[in-house]
Amino acid sequence: MIGSRLDIHARTILIAVLPTMAMASVLIGYFTSSRLSDLEEVHIQRGKALARQLAAASEYGVFSGNLESLRKLSNAIVAEPDVVRVMVIGPHRDVLAESASSDSPAGRSAGAALRFREPVTGVGVNIEDPLLEGGAGMPPHSAPRGEVVVEMSRDSLRAEERRLLWNAFLMVVAVLIASVGLALRMSRGISDPIRRIASTVSRFAQGDLSARVPLEGGRSLRTLAAGVNDMANKLNASREDLQRQIDAATRELLAKKDEAERGNRAKTRFLAAASHDLRQPMHALGLFVAELGQQPHAPDTRRLVEQIAVSAETMENLLDSLLDISRLDVGVLDRQIKPFPLQPLLERIDVDYRREADLRGQRLRLRPTSLWVESDPLLLERILHNLISNALRYAPGGTILLACRKRGRRVRIEVRDNGPGIAAEEQEAIFQEFVQLDNPERNRAKGLGLGLAIVRRLTDLLDHPLFLHSAPGQGALFAVELPAAAPGVAVEGGHPTPGQALNGLHVALVDDDELALAGTVGLLESWGCQVTAADSQSAILAALEAAGTPPDIILSDYQIAGTTDGLEIIRQLRQRFGRPIPAVILSGDTSTATAGTVQQADIPLLHKPVRPAKLRALLQRKTQG
Repeated sequence: MIGSRLDIHARTILIAVLPTMAMASVLIGYFTSSRLSDLEEVHIQRGKALARQLAAASEYGVFSGNLESLRKLSNAIVAEPDVVRVMVIGPHRDVLAESASSDSPAGRSAGAALRFREPVTGVGVNIEDPLLEGGAGMPPHSAPRGEVVVEMSRDSLRAEERRLLWNAFLMVVAVLIASVGLALRMSRGISDPIRRIASTVSRFAQGDLSARVPLEGGRSLRTLAAGVNDMANKLNASREDLQRQIDAATRELLAKKDEAERGNRAKTRFLAAASHDLRQPMHALGLFVAELGQQPHAPDTRRLVEQIAVSAETMENLLDSLLDISRLDVGVLDRQIKPFPLQPLLERIDVDYRREADLRGQRLRLRPTSLWVESDPLLLERILHNLISNALRYAPGGTILLACRKRGRRVRIEVRDNGPGIAAEEQEAIFQEFVQLDNPERNRAKGLGLGLAIVRRLTDLLDHPLFLHSAPGQGALFAVELPAAAPGVAVEGGHPTPGQALNGLHVALVDDDELALAGTVGLLESWGCQVTAADSQSAILAALEAAGTPPDIILSDYQIAGTTDGLEIIRQLRQRFGRPIPAVILSGDTSTATAGTVQQADIPLLHKPVRPAKLRALLQRKTQG
């Protein structure tokens, strides 16, 4: 509707003008119509009066036949305003006298003028003659003696009507102008204050609560303006109070954040220290056990050594898992995303778990693939290791399938088993720490209950969706989805295949931990290596000078007592002997900063405790021509 599109200014004008114009039009129309009716009536009455006057004056002339007298009378009447024609008609319907106005238009229509008729019936002469028929004269007014006709023009009446209508129109226009002017004045008095109030409220909406509305207009507008100002004062006070609360809460949050960051840094320092201090003795223990296992023993002693080795490996696995969980929770584990082929990774997993599956009477099936993905290869390998280990543990005598498939721009890696399956209500619980559905007695032979918890955290870190589909008696399917990558040139990974024997290999070993140094020396010598060992940079240089031959490979701890580190020792030895001697860093420091520094130096890094098999394989790969 039109009214809904008008602002308050236009609506105020319409409200003021329309009723005034309606009332003025009705009143002016009424009085103009009444005046026109009166003029019409006066014109008619005037015509009748002239006709009666002429009829009375023509009685004698009609009776006596005095035509001259009748012509004078008719000329006198036709001289009256608006009279256009006068006729005196005799008793025998003959025209005795006729006069017309000189300015009367020729050929005027008979219906264009008013015509008034009046009979001529005068007294006449009373003759009483007995000889006349009837014995007496005719009595007065016994029969009409003639008729007069007066025609009057409507021109003056029409002119007066036009004048009245024009005056009425002028009056309506005058009323309209006056009402519009008054409406504009009234509208400004109403709409301008309301507009100022609306503008002030709009400034409130933009956050300017300092704006105020001037007190103007009538009592209602003043009351409205005062209410708006009061609202602004209260809003401003509320905002200031809220701002004070926000500032206080912000300060409190910042204090809590600083406290949490200090706690997080303390936790990180604790993890770093615990990682290093726990890994050193575990590293030495693993080396001693590995060396002990290579010695000839009686059957009972061999069984005891194997049990010690199993216990040591269990402790190493628990330590690695606990530290991995902690590093993932505090967010210190970094990811190195890059494209790589899946097939070499799957082949390494097959090599790692093929023997274990055969010993358990299980079948490990690998479906070859040519797909490439974008991920962190080490973390993804850890995920698949945990999933395969979990499937081997919970699907005795069954089949485990590792397969990949392309789904649009993503690759889905699936680990399937035909084990007992997992109920729907328990599927979320298995990703929590130390949860094992079939191990209430906490038998360490059945695992630690940390593998799937690490899988969940690693997939969240890598932003790879993790899926589980399972039902009791129907096995389980674990799936990881990750971005696909375009095929490229594969780079040889860090997982070597078995190589040549290490007999006669000259190893320069630097480690400031006495037990770790002794364990590593014993293990290397059991493999046939010639070892030159020391606990500092100066000591290793002196020992090598005494040996008289340069080393074939350098093994050094990263953190060495003093101001130097393993990288600096390697650099000094290479400079001393004038050639790029192969080197490996051994470290109990698992921080990303250390890993990044070693990676930039292009030197392999093994975290303590180092598995003897991994160390042996790395030595073989680094010393192959």
